[in-house]
Order: sequence, then C-alpha cells, then structure tokens
Amino acid sequence: MSRFVSIIVRFAALACFAASTHAETPVPLEALREAPQSIRVDGVVVHLKAAVWRDFMPGLVSNPDTQSEESAVPGRPMTAELRIIARKGLRIPQEMRVDAAWVILRDRIWQSHPSEEQPRILAAHEVVVTIRNGPKWPPQAIVDIVVRIVDGNGATFLLASRGQKIHAAM
Repeated sequence: MSRFVSIIVRFAALACFAASTHAETPVPLEALREAPQSIRVDGVVVHLKAAVWRDFMPGLVSNPDTQSEESAVPGRPMTAELRIIARKGLRIPQEMRVDAAWVILRDRIWQSHPSEEQPRILAAHEVVVTIRNGPKWPPQAIVDIVVRIVDGNGATFLLASRGQKIHAAM
C-alpha cells in the first residue's frame, strides 16, 4: 500500500510541477523521464505517437565559413512529427494545444516549440505538431519524446513517447 501511495504522491508532485512550468523554464530530466504515456485531458484519454528523422538527401550546400562544428556533420537537422491521438475515437478538445516538446538522447535534451502546420479539423481525433531544426544526432539512435499539453483552463500535462528511432531519409 505504501508503494501505491508513493506513486500517487510522485505523480501529484509531477502534475504540480508541470502546471507551474513555463515553456522557457527548464524542466528537469527526471520529470521528463517520469512523464506518463497516456493522460486524460478534458475527459479524453490521449497518447503520443512520434516520427523522428534526419534528411540526408542531396540539397543546397551552405557556406563553410559560417558553419558550426555540428553543421559540418552531414545531413540536415532532426525533424519530428508528433501526433496527440484520442483513444476510442473521441474528439480532441478544441482548446487543447502543445506548447513545448523535448527530445531526449541518454542525458542530452533538446527543447523545441512545436507548431501546428496544418489547420485543425473541428472533429479531429488527433492534433499534429511539428518540431524542426533539431540536433544532428545519429540515425538509428533511440530517443524519448515528451510534450507539454495545455488544456482550455491553462492546466499543463506532460506526455511521453519512449523508444523512438531516429530514421534517415536518403
């Protein structure tokens, strides 16, 4: 029973922490690692599905005089498409938004501000956001992704998708 209470207390602390955090405030790695893989937002259970890749297709060459050490690494920076999907075919709450995303490779964290690049359909069962210009981490590396969701009342929730492979577009 004490283990159950301990778990409840940890999740309550995490929820309070997430609710008080702003997009610019760093979120501790431990809090990101403890983010659940499904949450309830406005009565709808949602989970996160992610596709992560780096583009290695031939393209424009940048000026070598302005390149950083990382930009000298072949390929374009990491991109991810993140889908917040409602379970049981329910509708995503219209007021729900994603205001921050983190990609975690071991102890390295990249934070981004996702954007909804396509108009949202009112009867949608998912919300799709994109993050771009990430680090040039190696293809085949396994990452965890965490997003912060804000509901219509301003409450925030962390939601995770673990074990995502960085794919290479060639």
